[in-house]
Amino acid sequence: MVNQETLDTFHQLYDQSYHDISKYVICQCANIEDAKDIIQNIYLEVYQCLMKKKNINQAYIKAIAKNKVKDFYRFHYKNKLITLFSQREEQSYTENIPSSIDIEKSIHIQYDNELVWNYLKKKNVIISKIFYLYYYLGLTIKEIAIELNITESNVKHYLYRSLKELNQYFERESDIHGKKRNQ
Repeated sequence: MVNQETLDTFHQLYDQSYHDISKYVICQCANIEDAKDIIQNIYLEVYQCLMKKKNINQAYIKAIAKNKVKDFYRFHYKNKLITLFSQREEQSYTENIPSSIDIEKSIHIQYDNELVWNYLKKKNVIISKIFYLYYYLGLTIKEIAIELNITESNVKHYLYRSLKELNQYFERESDIHGKKRNQ
């Protein structure tokens, strides 16, 4: 049975360590998409340790993170997407979405994000890491350079060159789709 003290301790540890642990995992991952799975596994183990009444601090969480990254790649663990609901159940859940949510805008944002990440996946993994650290975790160029052990100039070069390429890519895509609509 979960008690409130355990939950409070977990939330406190999570809030204190999430940024640093995320940064560490992103820098250690061979594939940026693996990071969320690894981070989830780290905090699952933290929670399990708290349930066993172990004394946990940030150094302990960092050790868990190191082991989880190693384990993930040692066993080449890959999660399979399993649908939790039947199509009928899934449809009933979507019907209950409040009308105040702008679903169309959310879908466009999600689609654009997917396009960007799919484009970045084709690039060198260092570029994906830089984008994730800069845009998702909010690290500065200097912090990214330190974490990835490269110069600030290289971080800027990768970031700005990739942004320029992304802009050109999206311009080409919009031109192609615009021509198809006009035909």
